[in-house]
Amino acid sequence: MRDIEADYKAAYLADYEAYARDGRTEDAARVAQILKDRFGYDVDQEQDERQEQGDGGQEPAAPETTAAARPPEAAVEPKPPAKKTTPRKAPAKKTAASGKD
Repeated sequence: MRDIEADYKAAYLADYEAYARDGRTEDAARVAQILKDRFGYDVDQEQDERQEQGDGGQEPAAPETTAAARPPEAAVEPKPPAKKTTPRKAPAKKTAASGKD
């Protein structure tokens, strides 16, 4: 059976981390207080323990690769280049004088 309280705690932790990362300190403090009151989880203590372990609370950087990044896909095919055409000659104008005598 699913532990609903653990799901709530995980959701509050995700909210706290997002608020803290975005600089929304008031919202982060409010969520930290909920975590402490409802679940007995002290966010500040957990951050201190991570820093002592040398983790710093940050996710590890992505490994560097030598593969070139793929270009973004085009949503529409590019237009083909314009064909070079020679301008058409306009037909000679017929006048009333020509052809009638």
